[in-house]
Amino acid sequence: MSTTLPAPGATLPGDATPSILDVSNLSMHFPGRRGKPIRAVDDVSFSIRPGETLGLVGESGCGKSTLVRSILGLHKPTAGSVKLGGDELVHLSDGARRKYRSRMQVVFQDPSTSLNADMTVHDVIAEPLRINRRYDQARVHELLDQVGLPREALTKKPSEFSGGQRQRIGIARALALKPELLILDEPVSALDVSIQAQVINLLAELQRELGLAYLFIAHDLSVVRHVSHRVAVMYLGRLVEIGSREQVFDSPEHPYTKALLSAIPLPEPRGRAERSRTLLTGDLPSPANPPAGCPFHTRCPVARDVCSVETPRPSNSERAAACLFAPEDLFVRAS
Repeated sequence: MSTTLPAPGATLPGDATPSILDVSNLSMHFPGRRGKPIRAVDDVSFSIRPGETLGLVGESGCGKSTLVRSILGLHKPTAGSVKLGGDELVHLSDGARRKYRSRMQVVFQDPSTSLNADMTVHDVIAEPLRINRRYDQARVHELLDQVGLPREALTKKPSEFSGGQRQRIGIARALALKPELLILDEPVSALDVSIQAQVINLLAELQRELGLAYLFIAHDLSVVRHVSHRVAVMYLGRLVEIGSREQVFDSPEHPYTKALLSAIPLPEPRGRAERSRTLLTGDLPSPANPPAGCPFHTRCPVARDVCSVETPRPSNSERAAACLFAPEDLFVRAS
């Protein structure tokens, strides 16, 4: 299927387009010491439409990886809902979930560890087809063509290729069962900058051709700005801001988002001199002992007394920010 899609960062159709993934009030708490739960993911909600890229950003330890594992069913969420194409996944058994796995696949950060070094490229790409009893040699060739690798690659092993080529092999494997959604977990962070651009261009081309939806997780905000239609920002297990690429990057409402954006390197010395830098103090609090009130108030440069008491949550909309001093329609008070 060939679908004409907007370029990364462009505006997509509104609510008339049904979501392929709906995450609602998702929480993942782990047992902690003295009966206090570790709130790795806390009440997170977002959706992704077909053909859309949602960029997910945040500091290391903010809960991005746990969120992904909860969506995939590798963790059973403490609360909340994950729907794929309208079908609830959270309460399914492993056997019942199996039929949905072909619709949602993952591309991992480091292809050198995510690809079986003992397999040939042919067997790596063919493995999901064989497991699902859908093996077809022509399909393997088609996948190799889609990711821009020559046919002679099939008889070689992943270790014989560069990092960028190995990531193309990982993408081909993820596409084998014709998924509707790809979860891209730091897919270019292990690659050289020049190779990053090639892989990003490949992902954009595949999205336009196949109508794929992407959840793109990254710490490099420049990459996220380039590839995303919408952007979600996480802090201490919670979603603190979400909006279109332009809204989040050009008009951020949450102080944490502003701090992240102020740290993006600028190529022009004049731009660096004119931009004000937002410096955060202190360390990221522990999810086992989060602050009362707004979770960001202990590091926030504009926090006031009320921030240690009231807990803002993003409103249930495509443009939201969990800050008491954002426009009131962007948040709700949770305490």
